[in-house]
Amino acid sequence: MPSPRPLAAVLGLASTLLISADYVRPAPTRIDVAKGVHLFVSPPYGEVGLDGNAIAIVGETGVLVFDTNGTPASAANVLAEIRRITAAPVRYVVNSHWHWDHWYGTEVYTAAFPEVKVVAHEKTKALMAGPAIEFNRPGLEQQLPRYLGMLEKRAETDPSARPGADVARFFLEQKKNAHLVLPTTTYTDRLDLDLGGRRVQVRHVDRAITPGDSFLYLPDDKIVVLGDLLVNPITFGLSSYPTGWLRTLEQIDALDATVLIPGHGEPLRDRALLRATANVLRELLKAGKDAKARGLDADQAKEEVLPRLRDLMVSMTGDDPKLNDQFKLYLVDWTMHRVYDELNGPLSDAIAAIPAR
Repeated sequence: MPSPRPLAAVLGLASTLLISADYVRPAPTRIDVAKGVHLFVSPPYGEVGLDGNAIAIVGETGVLVFDTNGTPASAANVLAEIRRITAAPVRYVVNSHWHWDHWYGTEVYTAAFPEVKVVAHEKTKALMAGPAIEFNRPGLEQQLPRYLGMLEKRAETDPSARPGADVARFFLEQKKNAHLVLPTTTYTDRLDLDLGGRRVQVRHVDRAITPGDSFLYLPDDKIVVLGDLLVNPITFGLSSYPTGWLRTLEQIDALDATVLIPGHGEPLRDRALLRATANVLRELLKAGKDAKARGLDADQAKEEVLPRLRDLMVSMTGDDPKLNDQFKLYLVDWTMHRVYDELNGPLSDAIAAIPAR
């Protein structure tokens, strides 16, 4: 097996894109979830984008990395942290789904470890190969450059706007120039991997947040790594499949895990958030079916059901006004529109547009 490439050479993939920006991507926060299970939480890209969690599972014979961040620079930072933990090679990269903030850094791992296997669900690979790129194109070619231009103009007279402009320019350059790596290994329902003394199951239950969501189950550790099937504290229901999402969460709950690692945010030591999210989905599915039968549209159904969701909302948000707004938009509004899409069904695997406001 070829030796891993020197880390300095890999870091060059990201650092070459830093020349034009007075911004350096901060290192992630490392959270040691269990022995050999490490979560890396990266900060957002200013106001222009979140970065997904990356997780390293370390065994005796190698490392599995679950999700590879939203830019090569973030992935290089995570790899540098992994190298402080172990010299074992990264044997597997698993991409949970097609959202850019979970796989645009994969090139860092394929450059460092030429024989690494990049794993995803077969439907995720199909979306990555074209539809996901087209979904992101308006943001890369129009929206983000326009927003950056506004920040640059403001920074000419307001120095306080300069840091935000630097982050946005860095982010745009990283995302535009990322070499997108498609999975080399796909599966349908389950893939069992052995890292030497550590068993890892890559699983898919149903269409949920996306058509091809993958999550990890570590049976000996009772740990589940969820991707965006669950976000701490509020999960994004955009383009979701509510019935399949609920079924997926129910099957994850049945695994009786002691630790859940979400796609964004810190790890969870109980299943309270998972169960609260599942209960919201149950209520939305029931309320949406009833409201549609009475001739209400999705927006009317959303407003009607919100008061009944207040206790669940507060259990997630602590009644923080900003988080309450996120709950109402990301989870209730977006998901209720998808409930109506399901009722009009059947749904395809196509990426749904953001509901018109």
